[in-house]
Amino acid sequence: MNATTKKNAMIHSALLVALSFAGAEAANAAPKMAEMPAGWEACGGVAKAGMNDCAVKTSLHSCVGQSKTDNEADSYVFLPKGLCGKIAKGTVLAITKDDLAKMKEMMMKKM
Repeated sequence: MNATTKKNAMIHSALLVALSFAGAEAANAAPKMAEMPAGWEACGGVAKAGMNDCAVKTSLHSCVGQSKTDNEADSYVFLPKGLCGKIAKGTVLAITKDDLAKMKEMMMKKM
């Protein structure tokens, strides 16, 4: 093998390794659900597109980071209790830890 062939082989090997890591990461990147911290609440209608923590059961998407537009009413972010009511268009959604556990269970069944 000459120097150019060796260099090309090393570049191709490095690219294959990088792509396999990226593929493995994508395979493990199934939708995940955020956990609601103690003393926080689900605040709907305030998340930027792709920045939501989750969504209610009636939403068109399953969860984290999947909102398509800003301020989707059924997509929420977790905020400290009392803060959501101070934000324009913020709506406190009645999401409990039990609801989150049920949604997580449903998501696992879909996979």
